[in-house]
Amino acid sequence: MAKEEKKQRDPDITFFHPDLLEVPEDCSSPFLKGYRCKSCGQLDFPNLNPCPNCWGEEFEIVPLSRRGKLYSYADIFIGQPGLQTPYIIGYVDLPENLRIFAMLDGEVGSFQCGEEVELTVGEIRKNRDGLPILSYKFKKVNG
Repeated sequence: MAKEEKKQRDPDITFFHPDLLEVPEDCSSPFLKGYRCKSCGQLDFPNLNPCPNCWGEEFEIVPLSRRGKLYSYADIFIGQPGLQTPYIIGYVDLPENLRIFAMLDGEVGSFQCGEEVELTVGEIRKNRDGLPILSYKFKKVNG
């Protein structure tokens, strides 16, 4: 009798796009990774390759500011499959003149445009194995 082998699948990722977010091993604060073109100096997030300004293909990673201002937001009550509702999404303006799209960490109905927010790391959804997928989010600045 032939032995039936069960195909093992690799576990699903539990970290979303490590090219966007750095969580230092030394327990210092996480930061988003900006990409500065070595040819013209344009700073982008995420990495746009080639550079949309000069077509350069070499970049240096630049830690972006952890704080910004909430430009706009939306409370989502009917979301995409796999995301627990309600949740909040928004655009955050960073001092580097970049606008970042992100999930917001907080209570529905509690955010206001123009508020100062700061980077945090948290669960954005569960993977197919039921484990949390972590990524960047923004939350209100305390005090």
